[in-house]
Amino acid sequence: MKVESNESEPETYGLCLMSATDSLKLVAIGGGTGLATLLKGLRLYLKPESVRAGTATTSSSGQTKALRPEPRLASLTAIVTVTDDGKSSGRLREEFGVLPPGDIRNCLVALACEDRLMTRLFRHRFSGGGQLGGHSLGNLIILALSQMSGDFLKAINQAGELLGIQARVLPSTLEQVDLVAQVGGKTVRGQVAIKSQRAPIHHLSLVPPNVRALPEAVEAILAADLITLGPGSLFTSVISNLLIEDLAQALARSRAKKIYICNVMTEADETDGFTAVDHVREVLKYGRGLSLDYALFNSSPISPEMLKRYAAEQAIPLDPPQSPGLESPPVKFIALPLASEARAVRHNPERLSRAIFEIYHGLIP
Repeated sequence: MKVESNESEPETYGLCLMSATDSLKLVAIGGGTGLATLLKGLRLYLKPESVRAGTATTSSSGQTKALRPEPRLASLTAIVTVTDDGKSSGRLREEFGVLPPGDIRNCLVALACEDRLMTRLFRHRFSGGGQLGGHSLGNLIILALSQMSGDFLKAINQAGELLGIQARVLPSTLEQVDLVAQVGGKTVRGQVAIKSQRAPIHHLSLVPPNVRALPEAVEAILAADLITLGPGSLFTSVISNLLIEDLAQALARSRAKKIYICNVMTEADETDGFTAVDHVREVLKYGRGLSLDYALFNSSPISPEMLKRYAAEQAIPLDPPQSPGLESPPVKFIALPLASEARAVRHNPERLSRAIFEIYHGLIP
């Protein structure tokens, strides 16, 4: 039995979402560009002007459907992994002992208005081979704020104020932590070193192993109505958060609906040869009591040009699973046309966020 997808209407999947007075608390967990992509779509539902009387939709046959009230978020919290040790983040981490700011900066920028000067400044990356070469100005601003206050979390909040965002961005922990993996028959420490092995990851853990989750992150999880995990690199962006014991426990205790969002493409340095179901099983394995309600996959075809480009990186499209879901533990599989192509194959932020709301409200069969 194949998972059903709606190819004819890529922008909308149902007739209505919720009344304009309804709202929910959403927590998005992950890292890297995947989480930032999701947040870019979700931020539109934080603005008061997004709650309109309704929006007319048109089907592929040209018929106008009923008005659909726009959803809104009562709160949006991003919980971000802090295990990155490469590029600008790695250099700042090594030189100043600060938590890696790169993934956090990406999330802050994704939640900000794109045409603001401050957003463009946070996004700016210095060129050249000198000491500033390769550094993101946003990373340096977060570092400066952290040094001024002596508080990394306060620095993130202040950066959010500078960008005018309406959501919270939280590190999963405030402790310095490294990923350790069994790769190719040897123990490898550090995210960059692990990914450079380009071999299957058989076991992933943290050093030190008993780091404490940020209390605000635990509180957000327990108060959430809806929790998403991903998209992003399976091990280094998603599972890295689940390795924090009290964060995993909070996810297991949470009564929120939970959706795992799978990547569009495989990654040779993490998931080469993995099926869609393999991704879900790894999340559940490391989740230690985590129960997923849904797993969301892309069903949009990838262009021949992009297939050729990704083949050079030994990456291929991740085909949606051919069964309706896992029976034990119960996870419902949903496949929808979510991918877009520009410089890379990514989820379309608007389609992805819309799909999440409709899944939450049971509008996708």
